[in-house]
Amino acid sequence: MSDEDATYTCSPTMRVMPVVFFNLLVYFVIGLPNAIIGAQFVHNTLGFSTAIAASTISLQYIGTAMGRMIVGRRIDIFGPKAVLRWGLILCTISGLLMCLAALIPTSHLMGMNDTSRYVALAVALISRLFIGWSESCTSTSVTTWNLRRVGPAHSSVAISWNGVTSYGGIAVGVTVGQWLSGLLPTIKLLPVGIFAATLGICGFIILTFYKAIKPLPSKGKPMSFGLAVKKVLPYGAALAAGSVGFGTVNSFLALYYTENHWTGLGIAFGVFAACFIFMRIFVSGQIDKHGGVPIAYMSLVTEAIAMAVFCLVHNNTGGLIGAALTGAGFSLLFPAMGTMAVKTDGPEFHGILIAAYSIFTDVTIVISSWFMGGLRDHMGWGVMFAVAGVLCVSGIAFSAAFSRIPGCGIPKNTQ
Repeated sequence: MSDEDATYTCSPTMRVMPVVFFNLLVYFVIGLPNAIIGAQFVHNTLGFSTAIAASTISLQYIGTAMGRMIVGRRIDIFGPKAVLRWGLILCTISGLLMCLAALIPTSHLMGMNDTSRYVALAVALISRLFIGWSESCTSTSVTTWNLRRVGPAHSSVAISWNGVTSYGGIAVGVTVGQWLSGLLPTIKLLPVGIFAATLGICGFIILTFYKAIKPLPSKGKPMSFGLAVKKVLPYGAALAAGSVGFGTVNSFLALYYTENHWTGLGIAFGVFAACFIFMRIFVSGQIDKHGGVPIAYMSLVTEAIAMAVFCLVHNNTGGLIGAALTGAGFSLLFPAMGTMAVKTDGPEFHGILIAAYSIFTDVTIVISSWFMGGLRDHMGWGVMFAVAGVLCVSGIAFSAAFSRIPGCGIPKNTQ
């Protein structure tokens, strides 16, 4: 632990709370427009297809992946507070762009025509890129900052609480965003954009009262993003495998329930989130006790079992059990392998190592949603879930194989 943080005597969980607040704030903003900007604004108001409406949401993940390639090294050079500041600025810009997109079709200058439709769509898509860049700046900065605050012995705590605030923030943000959209029924996106921009500004102001920690001096040349990816490859491969199962359920659970005319979709998503958060809060301590790799492998097996339940138990109960197991399985995977990823080099490179590790889930979720959608369309739900299950459990083999490649994983002389 750095000298700046030596005065902290409270529990590791309490040490991460002041900084993880910013992760909660940005993910709350991410959740605000999720139920509005695609289905209601792009599809209903602007009249574009459901495919374009869906891409409005997924574009955020592309922005996040693009940002990961840049922010990691900048955190290591300039410190996490400096990059977090940019994350909050980008969050504010995203909110302002949502306001602009909402106003274009209703303005007296343009009105609703083909030109205004496409301009409004372009502005809405750019706003999604900005919030994706904000996410990459914020989550990576907060994790790196908290790793310094708690030290290597409690790295799982720093990483776990990022996930709790991420999914908790999105869930609450969606609910609040739906309520805000009802304030102006004819311009639903406007109050959402105003509130998002306001929160970004408030977060920026609050951050000014935080004392920055100094970047750790580098013992060699700055690490390239490609080298960081190579170092974390065994752990990123496992994360990517588990992200297939998570992304499949996250993307298709609503459609799965709808096509089968089942009730209780809200309960299924609620159980999914509850199991995820429960495991992160109450079970993540086992990572530091037993090591990240065995916990991660158990997580992948749990996700594979969840996919098998979806395949074999074709009813409402099966959907509920599958959602619960997916949430429980994926929950510990990220922190379990994340604690291993940050050990592949010194603490002065934590920023770029976390960024390189995180990009595995960003890219996988985008690709798997397209790939699994094609499987479902051509071969049905059973095949889609079966393939997802096989890919989940294959992460164990890929992780073990990649760890044997020289330069990948934790150096042998430090184990």
